[in-house]
Amino acid sequence: MRKTIHLPRCKTEWRQICAILPAYLPDGANGTIILYLDGTREEIPNRLCWVLDDLLGYLKSSTAILMKQSRRILGRTARRVPLVLNREFCLVPVKGREVTSRCDGATGYAVLRHVQKLITGETGSRILFNGGTSLNVYDNPRVLLDKIGQAGTLLEQIEAV
Repeated sequence: MRKTIHLPRCKTEWRQICAILPAYLPDGANGTIILYLDGTREEIPNRLCWVLDDLLGYLKSSTAILMKQSRRILGRTARRVPLVLNREFCLVPVKGREVTSRCDGATGYAVLRHVQKLITGETGSRILFNGGTSLNVYDNPRVLLDKIGQAGTLLEQIEAV
């Protein structure tokens, strides 16, 4: 008898991901929310760093490798740098939540190719994605535009190699 393996949606439909964000789950634990182009949300009861490493591992990379590559090309040591796997999966860092503990992460990622427009809000910005999905983030538009510019630089440099 053959065993069927069911992959999670984020691995089979990774091209449809708009954003990967840290979240407090209903029980108060740290978890991850993945937003898709069709407007659906997937809650995963694991921290964002674990979910992102698992997804990138499936795509034959890792957060550490992509972060090291970004820092080297940009000449920066900052933690919030874009992560570029390829043109389809270029992750722009966004402040996705206010934290209740200094041990909790606030940084999530928006997928650059799905970003359609940035709108200034009262407490941050709103990102509109292709397909109509939107996301409120705590970054101001100037910071987001800087991160998007860094992602563009990284894409150019990586594709030139």
